[in-house]
Amino acid sequence: MINIKRVANIYSKEFFAVNVLDGVSKARSLLSEMDHGCFPVMDEGNLVGIITYKDLLRTHPNRIIADVIGEEPIIVPAEMPLWQAKELFDEKTRLDVFIVEDEGRLSGILTRNMLKIQLGSHIDLLTGLYRSDYIYYHGVRLLEKKQEICIIFFDINNFGFIDKTYGHTVGDIILVEVSRLLKENIPSKAFLCRFGGDEFAVLLPAHLDDGTGLAYRLANIIDNHSYVHDIIISVSAGVIGGRRHEERADDPWNTMEQLINIASLRSTEAKKINAKLSVAKIEDGIA
Repeated sequence: MINIKRVANIYSKEFFAVNVLDGVSKARSLLSEMDHGCFPVMDEGNLVGIITYKDLLRTHPNRIIADVIGEEPIIVPAEMPLWQAKELFDEKTRLDVFIVEDEGRLSGILTRNMLKIQLGSHIDLLTGLYRSDYIYYHGVRLLEKKQEICIIFFDINNFGFIDKTYGHTVGDIILVEVSRLLKENIPSKAFLCRFGGDEFAVLLPAHLDDGTGLAYRLANIIDNHSYVHDIIISVSAGVIGGRRHEERADDPWNTMEQLINIASLRSTEAKKINAKLSVAKIEDGIA
């Protein structure tokens, strides 16, 4: 099972809460003891807001916390996946911190910077693409919404031979070029990752026919591109999609693993028979 990190893995449990009637000067004095520079604000035991280091600096020290409170705080569960937290931060552009709740109680702080640092480890340093858990997360979200999905799995042909013949530096240049071509030519609603090595995956919230057409188009773009040393590059693709006739009883994470595996096997099949792509349709009993 793919391991998707959650807010519980990264948030800070070390925090101070301040009262609405506390002075701004008191809150400022506590900042030296904190790493994240923000406070939950309480009123008679209830969470009523949050203030940040920036808020305190903009306010006269003789004022009270009640004068500083801005937007209503966002509370997120500790079990929320990090990708979902990122979506929420992207939506709430004016907020830099969320309150974390665990088992019904205020448990800690998640800042935008904490999340940014953690998600940086999920980015492939060579290509700049997200790693495979990015595809798994978004696929599960789409399945939970009963959205039809299609997965395209690309594998660069003869990449091992190219790497050995021209060297790893040239191989890296080719991987970067293929990544760029894919990123520039997928639809805005699609999700792309470097799955591993010379393999890439695209998740498309669309019908199998749309995914097959996209796979052909992307494969042709990659095949017809001019690469370093005039090396001929081609890809094999495996595509799976379609709608089941019955409701899925399986865990959506398990379903995504099956779909990715089938798409990968189809790309291997296409490579063996020297075809551009191999397509699998989701049927009852498959995925």
